[in-house]
Amino acid sequence: MLSRKNLLLVLLALALLASFTVQAAARRTLEVWIMQTGNPAGAEKMFAELNAEFTKAHRGVKVNVSWIPWTGAQQKFLTAIVGGMAPDLAELGTTWNPDFAAMGALVDLGPYVAKWGHGNDLLPALVESATYNGKLYGLPWYAGNRSVYYRKDWFAEEGIEEFPTTWEDFVEVAIRLTKDTDGDGKIDRYGFSVNGASQHEFMPMIWRNGGEIAVQTDQGWKATIDSPEAREALQAFADLYLKHKVSQEGSVTWNVLSSRKAFETGTQAMIIDVAPLVPKFLDNPNLKDKFAVAPIPYFKEPASFIGGSNMAMFTQSKQKDLAWKYLELLMTPKYQMAWAEAVSFFPGRVSLLADPKFSSDPYLSVFTEQMKYGRAYPAIPQWGQVENSRVLLKMMQQIMMRKMTVEEATTEAAKTMNIIFGYSED
Repeated sequence: MLSRKNLLLVLLALALLASFTVQAAARRTLEVWIMQTGNPAGAEKMFAELNAEFTKAHRGVKVNVSWIPWTGAQQKFLTAIVGGMAPDLAELGTTWNPDFAAMGALVDLGPYVAKWGHGNDLLPALVESATYNGKLYGLPWYAGNRSVYYRKDWFAEEGIEEFPTTWEDFVEVAIRLTKDTDGDGKIDRYGFSVNGASQHEFMPMIWRNGGEIAVQTDQGWKATIDSPEAREALQAFADLYLKHKVSQEGSVTWNVLSSRKAFETGTQAMIIDVAPLVPKFLDNPNLKDKFAVAPIPYFKEPASFIGGSNMAMFTQSKQKDLAWKYLELLMTPKYQMAWAEAVSFFPGRVSLLADPKFSSDPYLSVFTEQMKYGRAYPAIPQWGQVENSRVLLKMMQQIMMRKMTVEEATTEAAKTMNIIFGYSED
């Protein structure tokens, strides 16, 4: 039996141990990096609520959310990784996952997802973007794809009752909508915006024609942008500008912002763009009740580029189980829907797309339907180098400026891509 003195000593020791434990817990800080969005107030509000819920369940833990601008973000991550200062969790652009995974910077989330039990509910295209060498290095956080915005009032004026589904019919409609409306001998309304500086508009054309941008072989990744299917698709896109002249002179250098402005000012009948524009166009008195949304026409099969971001865990994290608990909470329907609302995009879980907000809305339902045909760029570690060196943009602009044929431009682009990939048939 303990003496009174010894009992006091034991109690004191236990109190000190408890104090040290609490202090240690208090020092546990979860570092989370999130990319800045178009709605910072909504984003901050959502994360404040999420962090409060998380820290209530995990006493003594602090969550530090850092907001990272997209511009220069990839280099910031690389610097942090090399310097041993990577966060526990971070939102990554979908094309970054393979690159960082190849560096050994990301944790394979496959074992966590297997226990979680909702892996089959994740958007396949974004899962593909986060998969490297058969392992999963990110969870779909939010998704964005593209559809065609068109002036339904101009369609009605021309007696066009239905939006075309095939590429051939689409070209005919674009030609009909290209016209001189005031009789001064100059075209002042164009059928479709052919953006030469926006690869997300022209690259999916290859998929719609049954082709691939790159394929994995025994020798590594190989560019297939010079395949017959790819060349036919890119030629068809360029012909809208070169042959059919349904886009304004100078659109060879246009990006999505340029075409968006043209649509808003009434010089463009159709553009390809993202879902967050719906509320903006509805608030525009020049467009309200005058536009609609339709799936992108195709040659052989429907396809829509899906972008967005994935949430990843870094290998430098010293509290991976805790980080997963946070990620697990982040992926619940409550916070998936809240984030979709904040960024005006779509959640990364398939089941949530059935929500009336997405499935019943006359505009958003079109984007939701096209999620079924969503594709991401190939999960190649060097894909960021392809984009940063503007290989694809230069290729298309060379074609549209008549400096190269499609055959010449795609041959050169494929050669450059293969060098970047480290591919050789020797």
